[in-house]
Amino acid sequence: MEDNYYKVLGTFFKLQRLQNHQTLEQVARGVGRSKGWYYDVERGKNRIYVKDCMTLCLYFGCSMNDLQKFLESHTMMVD
Repeated sequence: MEDNYYKVLGTFFKLQRLQNHQTLEQVARGVGRSKGWYYDVERGKNRIYVKDCMTLCLYFGCSMNDLQKFLESHTMMVD
């Protein structure tokens, strides 16, 4: 499940990037990270801190609530 969670998280940010007509380089530069780091986030290869999620949401003009709703609708929660 953990791998799926990070892939869904990455999908959310990829969709945000595409909706904002941004390149990987533009986003990485805009949030002060490397292109490789951001590319790995989109592919679900990086564990991402809440602070980084907040930074990306702020950059894209979306909220953490938007991210949470996306995660809830695309992942299966296991108790």
